[in-house]
Amino acid sequence: MDTVQISARPRYLAGSDVANKVRRAGLLPGVIYGKAFGNRPIALEPQPVRKGLQTAYGRNQVFDVVLEGQNYLALAKEVQIHPVTRQLQHVDLHVVQADTRMIVTLPVTLSGRSLGQKAGGRLEHITRYIKVDCTPETLPKGVAIDVTPFENGTVMTIETLPLPEGVIPVFKKSFKIFEIIAAKVEEKPAEDPKAKKK
Repeated sequence: MDTVQISARPRYLAGSDVANKVRRAGLLPGVIYGKAFGNRPIALEPQPVRKGLQTAYGRNQVFDVVLEGQNYLALAKEVQIHPVTRQLQHVDLHVVQADTRMIVTLPVTLSGRSLGQKAGGRLEHITRYIKVDCTPETLPKGVAIDVTPFENGTVMTIETLPLPEGVIPVFKKSFKIFEIIAAKVEEKPAEDPKAKKK
């Protein structure tokens, strides 16, 4: 489990005026919450949060939050960004345990050139994001598939998608991830037998 550590300090007052004062002080207002933890306003150093959200995990990055001498694993559940400056404005952090089951969205990336494509086929990447059930310990950065060995006619669905151990796909009905479609063979028009006699 790759974590990004961020330091937080408690905020004893809430509201937009207080949040603006926190920002003017160079800090990021936020809230940290969870079962048996409650809901606590906090202020954080914005740079580690920004860097964490820009890792390969993206919004699924697990943070190691240091608050009043205690460490808490947390995920950014809601992030507010200024529409003009693109600066972080507020972040909600959800406290989790290393073995907490959670549902996250992962990107699906394809690499390589398949046997089907080399034979003239076409690769259709149909689903680029999937939902999975996992824990912070088993959370992958994403799902990467090397399509090199696949031939024309290959169809990979969510059910057949290779996922790391402990990562379970979430779906109500199976759907395609990608498909390799063979090139259409153009049929030559039949010769007119009468034309040969002329």
